[in-house]
Parts: sequence; C-alpha cells; structure tokens
Amino acid sequence: MKKLFLSLVAAMVSATVMFAQSSLLATLSHDGTISTFYGADALKDAYNAAKNGDVITLSSGSFNAVDIAKGLTIRGAGMGIDTLYNSEPTVIMGNFEIKIPNTVTSRLTLEGIYHNHTIRVTTPFKNGTFLKDRFREISYIDEGIVTNLTMIHCKVAELISINKNSSVSCVNSFIKDPTVLSGGTSNFEFLNCIIEKNDLGPLYVGEPSFKNCILVTTSLSENYLSPSSVAYNCVGISEKSDNNIFKQTPNTTNVMKKYTDVFKTFRGTYNDDETFELTETAKRRYKGIDGTQVGIYGGNMPFSITPTNPQITKCNVAAKSTADGKLSVDIEVNSAE
Repeated sequence: MKKLFLSLVAAMVSATVMFAQSSLLATLSHDGTISTFYGADALKDAYNAAKNGDVITLSSGSFNAVDIAKGLTIRGAGMGIDTLYNSEPTVIMGNFEIKIPNTVTSRLTLEGIYHNHTIRVTTPFKNGTFLKDRFREISYIDEGIVTNLTMIHCKVAELISINKNSSVSCVNSFIKDPTVLSGGTSNFEFLNCIIEKNDLGPLYVGEPSFKNCILVTTSLSENYLSPSSVAYNCVGISEKSDNNIFKQTPNTTNVMKKYTDVFKTFRGTYNDDETFELTETAKRRYKGIDGTQVGIYGGNMPFSITPTNPQITKCNVAAKSTADGKLSVDIEVNSAE
C-alpha cells in the first residue's frame, strides 16, 4: 500500500467557516486544476462544476446523489470496508438517472461506489464502465438502451434489467436477476461470474453467453437456460434437486452441483458480507476454460473490492483559518501497489 499525503491550503471567503475534523470531500480534476468541495452535497457541487472528461474523486462517507448527463469518471473509496487498505465505503444516497446525450463522446466510469437505491437509464447509454461497485438495482425507462456496458468486480444485489437491443459484459462479478425486455436482440456476456435468478420459468436473459460461471436458481420449479444461450465450463446449482439448468445447452463441460459442493458459506441468500468463496475441493475440481477456478476469483482478474485508483481515506481540516483567511487541509490517500 502506498500512502500519499497532500497538504492543501484553501483560500476561504470567510474566516468564520468551520469544518468537522474529518470531512466529506470531493475533488474535481479539470485540465490539470484541482477544485475541492465539502459536505453531503459535495458530489452534486463537483458535478455541477464538471465538464465532460473530468474526474471526480470522493472520500469515504455518504453523498447525496445527482443525475448524470455528462461523461465523467467518478471514483469512490470503495464499495465496502477494506481491511487490507483500512478504508471505508463511499455511499451514494438516493435514486439517480443516467441520461447522457448522444453528442457526448466521453465515457462514464463509476468506480468504488456503494449504492443501495435505483439507477435508471433514461436515454441511449454507450460504452460505460462500472468497476468495483455495489448496486441494488439498475434498470431502464423510455429509450434507455444500454450498449457496450462493461461491469468488472461488481455486485448487483437485486436486479439488472436492460432494454431490447442492449448489450452488457460482466466480468468477475455477482449479478442478481439479470433480465432482458423481450423483442429485439440483447446480449449479456458473463465471464467468471456468479449469476442468481429467482423467478419461475426459464432462466432467460436474451441471448447470453456464460464462461467459467456459477449459475444459481432458487426456484423450486424447473428453471433452465434458454436454447439461445451458450455455456462452457460452468457449474449450476438448483433448489429443485432434479433440475438441470443446462438441459437445453448440453455439452460435457457444464455440471450440476449442490451449494455445499461449491461454496464455503453462500446458500442462495445475498448479503453484502458474503464473499462467495469456493470450498478447497471446489477450487481444485471445478475449473474454467483457462484452468483457474470458476466464479469470481478465477481468470486473470480475481475479484477484489480495492479500487484501482488512489482513494481519499482521510481529510483533516484545521479548526479555524489563519489570520490571512487561509485554511489548512491535510488529505490522506491510499493506493494499491
């Protein structure tokens, strides 16, 4: 772990403005200039000042949500408590919409965010990246067609629903209830993921592909992949003992097993503390195409909640400004090696 200590001197309009010892902080990087914003509305304030292509970095703590209509990179301190790097999550409070105009060429990237409300895509959304985020629900309304969205090291706790003619790639992620609007052509691609779907009937998500994945259905009725699906080197788990998830996608690389054959602790009920680790036997026995374990810890990018970019883990602000109206701010930033 690298620790970077930044000492900032902020000019204050009024010497009477006071901050808590540890402050909610957002920084905005625009054309090499860094601006700082404080408090629960710091994300909103930074967003309002931002231009397409800018970077907003958030400290740990809870920030009020803002609708996103700009191509920005928004980075938090992480989706959970990271004991390795001694950091707490960045939480965005409240629903928000993604409604980026087609004329915007900068892509939207969200990293290191915990969100327990609803994100709705309301306009065509292209080439987004969600990295190391925890979401409750991602859905769409109106013309919210998502194309080329990439989700890496993410958790979706309840639902991701995409419009027709959409495409989403999920890598080393836990995805609950992926759903596609019928009609048109839509694709989910899952690589080294855990996918859980509860609803009755076929486990249908458009024309999906599954590689090195673990698929869980908690339905007590027959539940299986659609004939248009492709699945290789996957493990299926079903609450219905005689159900074969892969019966319409037959090949010798997929197997059906029980929870206890595969997971150390996961038994089909999501919670934020669940790590989805495989048993030692399962790690050795159930391999992906590349020879590593199936699920989120396989492949060349094993799951981790630690953000790839530096995270603001502490912001200490002087109790009062100096005589010439300046305020001393010490920021601690942690980053992975």
